[in-house]
Amino acid sequence: MKKRFKTLVKLAIWSSIAMYFANKFIESSATINHLLNKDNGNIYNSRHGDIFYTVCGQGSPLILIHDLNPTSSQYEWSSVIKKLAQDHTVYALDLLGCGRSDKPNISYVNYLFVQLLHYFVDDIVGEKADVIATGKSGSFVAMTAKLYPDCIGKITLVNPESFSKQVILPDWKSKAAKAILDCPLLGVTLYYLLTSSNEIEYDFCEKYFYNPFNINRKAIQTYYESAHIQNGDGRHLLASITGNYVNFDIKNAFSVIDNDIHIIFGAENNNAKEISDSYQKINASINCTFIEKTKMLPQLEAPEKFLSCL
Repeated sequence: MKKRFKTLVKLAIWSSIAMYFANKFIESSATINHLLNKDNGNIYNSRHGDIFYTVCGQGSPLILIHDLNPTSSQYEWSSVIKKLAQDHTVYALDLLGCGRSDKPNISYVNYLFVQLLHYFVDDIVGEKADVIATGKSGSFVAMTAKLYPDCIGKITLVNPESFSKQVILPDWKSKAAKAILDCPLLGVTLYYLLTSSNEIEYDFCEKYFYNPFNINRKAIQTYYESAHIQNGDGRHLLASITGNYVNFDIKNAFSVIDNDIHIIFGAENNNAKEISDSYQKINASINCTFIEKTKMLPQLEAPEKFLSCL
């Protein structure tokens, strides 16, 4: 029995050492191209960490917010930002837990991002701003508009999540998954598996783009790098997303806010029409547009069509 125990201990130690060095190799190789650098940006010192953002153009303020995912960054807007800057002062953020922003070891919840957006507008923009946001990020934009009506102007959402997904709360399974991802060694290893280059390429082929031939290698590499800046700390955001900590029932917010709301859907996205109907049922004034032959990221796959919808 003692021999078996010693053997198990040795295996555990050697496995841990192997994972540690494998993780270090992934960390160094993932950011070797320096596709996301801080040379041309600014830092906003938020209450929970430094937020990287860029400013360009002149005109009415417009804030661009990428999907809430540690692989995402403001690169999501790279194909449309110059055109938008012709008529707006464009602020593009890397959200907390993503890209070049800090990735603290905290539980990320909806109101955390509501505060971030509210204070960013107050401290940096200085006046009411229009917002374009993708995916899960649309939920905290709506909550910001409800809680701070003088903060947010026109809202444009790109493929927002369904209401049914947003009401799923943490249970023992999701809490366990979060706890594992938050672990220093095992969590980092699992995080690197979930955000590997192959996994990101799969997401682009199956979820983000309708036509896989439109995908360029730089996009995959940039998403991969975004997930690995600051080593494996992006796992804390992924842990909170996996644990359903960022979910919040936003039906009420959409039913009471009187902002001009426009939702853009990739027409080939699963359940796009059903999600559109559910939003318009809550608020009949919401305008919905569908871009043919696109999925989750029409701003990257079909930028000209996307711009024509705004």
